[in-house]
Order: sequence, then structure tokens, then C-alpha cells
Amino acid sequence: MSSKVFRVMLEFVLIAVLHLDGDVLGPSTLIDIYPTEQLCIERASDSQDIVNRLQYEWYDYTREQSRLGIEVPVILSVGMFCKPMHEVKENSI
Repeated sequence: MSSKVFRVMLEFVLIAVLHLDGDVLGPSTLIDIYPTEQLCIERASDSQDIVNRLQYEWYDYTREQSRLGIEVPVILSVGMFCKPMHEVKENSI
């Protein structure tokens, strides 16, 4: 009888979270999925393009809300972190 080894593919999710003015934790968003934690961490450490895109999108959102008379706090920083895919619950981001 042969023994088979089954490898479980453990993928990692890169998540961005906005830190807003007024010590407010803003929304988080799933950025991408990586086959290894190391690749995810490397992307997180080199993510200025993602930060720029999120800031631009947030700026558009704040302008839109401002037209409706709704004040939205500005982004102070964007945090990036990696999490195993199985720990990310659907609709939790």
C-alpha cells in the first residue's frame, strides 16, 4: 500500500486598512491573494502604489460625500497586513 502525502495549500491575503483622522479605524479591503506568506509580506512592504490608489479613491469618495453635506475624515495612514486565507471570513472585510 502506497502512502500519499497531501499538501494543504495555505494562501495568504493582503489586506489594507485605513486609519482616519480622529483616531478612527476606517474600512479595510482585500488587495490580493498570495501563495506564500513571504510573497504577501514582500508585497505589503512594497505597496506605495496601492496606498496611492486607495488615497485617490478615498479623496473621490470624500468629495462626493461633501457634495451631499457629509463630512468624511481624511486618511492619516494605510496599514497593510497578511492573514491566512482560512482566517478571513466572507464579508468580514
